[in-house]
Amino acid sequence: MRALIIGGDYVEQIADELSSYGYSRVEHWNGRKQGDTRRSIPSNVDLVLVLTDYTSHPLLKHLKQETQRLGVAVVYSRRSLVEVRQKLEATHRRAA
Repeated sequence: MRALIIGGDYVEQIADELSSYGYSRVEHWNGRKQGDTRRSIPSNVDLVLVLTDYTSHPLLKHLKQETQRLGVAVVYSRRSLVEVRQKLEATHRRAA
């Protein structure tokens, strides 16, 4: 499975956490580049993790439209490993 993290700078721990949930490929966009609001989410992504305290409102709006269009699961979280774990756990419980 493949995951995309959007927002934040140092996301190695979060990427490791995603790996423990079976996401073998994790891509990261920092979300600070102006062009990120026009960037398309890759079609082979299974989960988008948005770190909300590091993303702009226009980017969030764009991401919401893109994920709905692709039918990709989205998890919104602050950049807190504990909160990310809780949100991933809840997402995987719903999917099971």
